[in-house]
Amino acid sequence: MEKKNRGRKRRFIPDECNHIYQRTTGGKILFYDREDFLICYMIISVTARKHSIRMLELCMMVDHIHMLIEAESRERMADFIRDYSSVFIHEYNTSIGRHGQMFHKSYGNAPKKGDKKMRSTIVYIGNNPVEKRLSERAEGYRWNFLRYFVDRNPFSQKVPVKSYSRALSGFIRLVDRAAESGLYLNYNMLRRIFSSLQGNEVELMTDHIIMAYFPFDENGILGFYDDWKQMVDAMHSTSGSEYDLDEKVYPGSDQIYRNMIKFVRRELAVSPVRAVTVLPVERKLEIARLLMLHTGASKYEVAKFLHLNHVDDPDMG
Repeated sequence: MEKKNRGRKRRFIPDECNHIYQRTTGGKILFYDREDFLICYMIISVTARKHSIRMLELCMMVDHIHMLIEAESRERMADFIRDYSSVFIHEYNTSIGRHGQMFHKSYGNAPKKGDKKMRSTIVYIGNNPVEKRLSERAEGYRWNFLRYFVDRNPFSQKVPVKSYSRALSGFIRLVDRAAESGLYLNYNMLRRIFSSLQGNEVELMTDHIIMAYFPFDENGILGFYDDWKQMVDAMHSTSGSEYDLDEKVYPGSDQIYRNMIKFVRRELAVSPVRAVTVLPVERKLEIARLLMLHTGASKYEVAKFLHLNHVDDPDMG
């Protein structure tokens, strides 16, 4: 894809949607903690509004991102991707003392013209977590946001607002003010919020942040189906297809990365988990051996997880 686009303009069709595919350098894992997903999501939402991007769909996987968007021009599309990427990686790096890029410098895009191609792409993006075995059904994965189209609290237990703690009520007001002002919350603020909440309050706050920054054109995506149920039923019955992008596909299930995240968080007490990526190489190799022993991860999977450059390092076992 990158070679084809070199020296010429990207494909772009005015008034049509584009499937955007953005991967990390070397397939490194990007999203470890809840905060990583939320920070990226908020920045995407704020930046989409800034550049008048019509957002139909978004799916954040552990090492790549899919979007279905409509932009006013090729330049607006490029500016949107550049701006949200640079802001997010700056926040990400600053939070752990990291340096360097995380996203591959060139992103993939494929214009989608016609209802048939649009429906196939919608299904394909929504089913990414099913294909990588992170969820049995597309709508069961929080970070493709499908259930938020029909439910404001799909992953938290609903309780009366009058039952909210003072801390939760105060943070909800803070989130609402930030979202209305076109501002995102940074890592320090999210850490402060979540460290002050417990149990279901954490899930309530997560759902609230997602709805406060909700960037999607619901009528736009549901317009290709009779209703939301027909859309997710289509995802249940087929995986969709994508022939227009040179998508880098890594084999296997992404559930192994969730297992490694849990191990690092619980057994090694590393918090935030993304901090493992900036540890000294000697410590990374120690952790690599533990991860392979206790989670069954391969050298390749551990190298992606720890951002090790030498996948076949003999010291890894």
